[in-house]
Amino acid sequence: MKWLSEFGFNAIVWLTAAEWNKGVQDVQKKAEEIAENPTQQLWDPLVEKFLVPLFQIGLIVALTYIALRYVGQLVDRLLNMSRFQQKRGATLGRLIKSTARYAIYFIAAITILEKIGIKVTPILAGAGIIGLAVGFGAQNLVKDIITGFFIIFDQQMEVGDYVQINGNIEGTVEEIGLRVTKVREFNQRLHYLSNGEITRVTNYNRDRMRPLLGVTVPYEESQERVQQVLDEICEDLSRRFSPYLIDPFSVFGITNIQKDGVEYTLTSVCTPEEYWMIERETRKAIVRKFYENGIEIAYPRQILATSPELRHLLPGHKPSHGADSTEKSSTSSYPKGEPGETD
Repeated sequence: MKWLSEFGFNAIVWLTAAEWNKGVQDVQKKAEEIAENPTQQLWDPLVEKFLVPLFQIGLIVALTYIALRYVGQLVDRLLNMSRFQQKRGATLGRLIKSTARYAIYFIAAITILEKIGIKVTPILAGAGIIGLAVGFGAQNLVKDIITGFFIIFDQQMEVGDYVQINGNIEGTVEEIGLRVTKVREFNQRLHYLSNGEITRVTNYNRDRMRPLLGVTVPYEESQERVQQVLDEICEDLSRRFSPYLIDPFSVFGITNIQKDGVEYTLTSVCTPEEYWMIERETRKAIVRKFYENGIEIAYPRQILATSPELRHLLPGHKPSHGADSTEKSSTSSYPKGEPGETD
């Protein structure tokens, strides 16, 4: 047994020496190769493994920056060449720019990963599986994107339109994105609305609008005179705003009988951009013309009447000389300054 253990020990020592000798020979061979051609053996691996990939990554980053900077200008030029309507072109421009930015970032990231030696095929396959799983859990996100496309292609609203959404949010559309629509109110509050939550859109910028202006006059006014003055107002407004009117102003007639007077309505059809301006000018014209012709605009009022039997209870009332003694004694019982006071 002793000789066997000695033989095993010697074999291990011999193998170790052989491996060490082989390693020394490899190092010696490598040193000889470097000595023969130091430039090729030292710089080529450095250039191939480090400098070239680094240069390529820098080039990718530079191209990405240039693409992000000029993609907006390219999209605007293409839309101008296509002669889209201004608002529709602005809406599609914002959407295309947003999609292009996402695509540029994605392509740049995949290319850089390839240059640093990371295989992207397993990553893309895993991303597809993860995306499928996330898609089931992110149904609202998918719904927002699909609804956004339908809003744009159905032309429900465009950038710059004045809209009312879901009956409670009213303002100007600033942006329609893949997931979110931005609406700014007149008081400058900005609303971010998920496209999937938009169920009803009322658009104030579609071809035409109809101003409807109501004015109420008291019953005591002459209806023929009021009708004549309103006709004069309609003629004046139709002449002043003829470039913006599709149908001229006219008196629609008596549209309501209220407790404080008779309501007349003036109406016309105008371009949507001047709708609010025309309504403001119409109200101003009604007030000025009524004032010039001495016609009052109805306002809430009350008329108080008392019966003759209760007049002696009013302050400052003086009973007549023919009043009986009972009435005099009852009125004289009030202290001075109270109802029924006598001099």
